[in-house]
Amino acid sequence: MSKNDKRKRTLLIANPGSGKASDRTALIEKVTGYLQDQGVKLDVAIAKPKEKAIPIARKAVKAGYKVVIALGGDDTVEAIIRGMTGSKTKLGIIPAGTANNLAISMGIPADPKEACALIASGKSRKLDMGMIQVKKGKKFPFFEMASVGILSALYPDAEDIRKGKLSKIGHAVKTFLTHETKPKVSMQMDGDSNIAVETMLVTISNVPLIGMNFLVAPAARMDDGLMDISVYPDFSKTELTAYFGKVINRGETKDGSIQRYRTSKLKIKSSPKLVVMADGTMLGKGTVRIKVLPGALRVIAPKPGAGVEKPQTEVIKDLPAPVSPVVVDLDLNLNRNGTEPVTALGTTQ
Repeated sequence: MSKNDKRKRTLLIANPGSGKASDRTALIEKVTGYLQDQGVKLDVAIAKPKEKAIPIARKAVKAGYKVVIALGGDDTVEAIIRGMTGSKTKLGIIPAGTANNLAISMGIPADPKEACALIASGKSRKLDMGMIQVKKGKKFPFFEMASVGILSALYPDAEDIRKGKLSKIGHAVKTFLTHETKPKVSMQMDGDSNIAVETMLVTISNVPLIGMNFLVAPAARMDDGLMDISVYPDFSKTELTAYFGKVINRGETKDGSIQRYRTSKLKIKSSPKLVVMADGTMLGKGTVRIKVLPGALRVIAPKPGAGVEKPQTEVIKDLPAPVSPVVVDLDLNLNRNGTEPVTALGTTQ
């Protein structure tokens, strides 16, 4: 098949996840039928394990496919995204995972037939991505989120436990109990704005939801050229656990002691050095550098407001007017029930 022929076609990269092989095959067959009924000229590739999705997506972009569809959970979708970053190829998503944070955030239908109809419409949005580098390591593109601290340290065991490896529970408990409680963290953002704080966790979000549909960034937009930063100053382990218990399954809580910022560039240093993770990939420890890649991904998705991501008019209500670059020292003694507003650093779009 020539490159020109492929430009008229769509590639479905499928990894429906765990379960019976017959169930996975049946889902692929259904999705293929739905797309063909919509007039989509389709090729199919299987990506299991999910890591195979990255080179498949890269080859699809080079081959000139107009659309690449991800059938699977967030991990599979994010792997495909890493193979497509910066290209003009459109991404379609058919959610088939456990959390489906990306689809829920954007309002992509959970029903496969409805998701296929959306893809057939071809209406896409240009969405941001992040680029992260730890120490002098390789730069790593991410779409959902990055974290520095205890959440990253617990992630590998949590994933193993989720997959049924219950032997990891003891190690996860030990990691939780022995994690440093008062790491010193400094952050440099747009306009040389600096923050110094003691915290076990910093999350950097491009989408509102992470993990088990934890609503950690209610005002996050995927097309504003900014990442939403959440800092948990002076939280104890018990308080962090309670917070994530409140925001699971898209729960909301008004905890004014959480410090929120928005920035296009971010540098984080910590002492002792904290573990870093982005989109489920462990990146080690050390100085973290992050920048936004505006409009680096084209996704077939509804307009903002169809999912958890809020329309721009609602986001503006949640954020104050842009402020001039300043040096900020966080108050470590804020009341847990306070209503400290979101702080915007640099420019908002």
